[in-house]
Amino acid sequence: MPIATTKPPVKKTLPPNEQENFLFVWSAIVFRFGLALLTFEQDRVFEIQFSDYLCFLSLILLAFSVRLRFPKMILTNISLGGILILLGGGLSFLTGSSVHDAAGPYSRIVVLFGLFAPLAIIHSRNIRANLIFLLGGISVNCVVGFIQATIFPGIIDVLSVNPVRATDYGVNVDRYPGLSSHPNVLGLSAAFAILIGFALLLSDQGRRNRLSLTFQVVLCALGGLVSGSRTMLASLIPALFVLIAFQKQNRRAMVRVAAAILVIGGVVFYLAPSFVSLYTERIGSSGKDYSQDYGRVMAAGLALAEISQRPFLGYGVDHLGEAGTMPIPETEEIGVAHNTFLQYWYGTGLIGAIGYLLFFFVPVWEMFKVRKLKLSPVTLQYVGLGIACFLLLFIVSNLNPIVYNRFLYVPLAIFAGFAGRIYKSAKIAKPVRRVVRALSAPKLPATS
Repeated sequence: MPIATTKPPVKKTLPPNEQENFLFVWSAIVFRFGLALLTFEQDRVFEIQFSDYLCFLSLILLAFSVRLRFPKMILTNISLGGILILLGGGLSFLTGSSVHDAAGPYSRIVVLFGLFAPLAIIHSRNIRANLIFLLGGISVNCVVGFIQATIFPGIIDVLSVNPVRATDYGVNVDRYPGLSSHPNVLGLSAAFAILIGFALLLSDQGRRNRLSLTFQVVLCALGGLVSGSRTMLASLIPALFVLIAFQKQNRRAMVRVAAAILVIGGVVFYLAPSFVSLYTERIGSSGKDYSQDYGRVMAAGLALAEISQRPFLGYGVDHLGEAGTMPIPETEEIGVAHNTFLQYWYGTGLIGAIGYLLFFFVPVWEMFKVRKLKLSPVTLQYVGLGIACFLLLFIVSNLNPIVYNRFLYVPLAIFAGFAGRIYKSAKIAKPVRRVVRALSAPKLPATS
């Protein structure tokens, strides 16, 4: 009898190209989960945010995906601003207190503008998936803030890990931060998420998806309400006008946005009438509260006076965020200039300040060029959303000292990368089309 033999199992391995693509896909997935946790600043391991760990893991997976052409993909419109910020921060070592003191802050801006921003550019192709994860993560944080304000004040103590700030910060004045580091961060990220939600409502045709998006926008509105952030409305209203202006040829979209605003406003008022009244009182007090309003103007004036003493090299990257430091009159608080541009000028000098402005304005200039191209309506809607988001976050950066916060800078890099891909492909395709037309043009008969 023949002896039965068993063949050893064959290990299935992916071809090299498919392995590289597999690693790239997983890098994108991990990055999107990092996007969802950008505002969870109270959750840290070894003083590093959970979202940072995911972004670092995404970078590691990306490093093994050798099919990428890193220089061409990273050197996009927004990169010039980041390079100048890093250059200004490096030169500021000459004026800082010491190399030891400057090393930590400089490493933070290197991670933000030298690693995470390029990572966002590389994974910017699937813009919708990135926006959905951003919206989902902020919605969860807003739910936590609303629960903290209404039924379970101790939820932050349960969910936070090595918090960067006291979990009851702002609670004594009926302002709630959720799992962010400050009530303003929760409110500003809620404004950003509301804008994204409205834009997705305009582009989505599925009824279930629209209901889900409306529900998330309601949650973000509630989170922004309990945060008490006045800057939320100051930044959201102009950005919504810009978003709607780009829909001027779509009257149905404009009516849909108006109806959604009315419905969401009614639901929010029904669910939290007491917080609506508190929020309106806070808006009505604008300009009347000496310590909260005029103190910030004084701090900004002091920051400008300090910058005039060292306008070129600044005071050193180790002093980033300290511009206009002064005791707020009639209070026991120490305040700083609530303007991120002044903070970067103060810390990284004139080069860093120029880079900070270019980080915002160069991509928007390119987005307006992209809008002139013949593209699909959905693509144009995403580009219009990008311009509106840049406006919202630029207003936010000018009314709050947001130096390292990921929710502000990483999404900007995503929109810039998305627009940069379209613009570069159009520039490459244009001469190609000319050659094709020239080659395919009919030849005229020779004349005697």
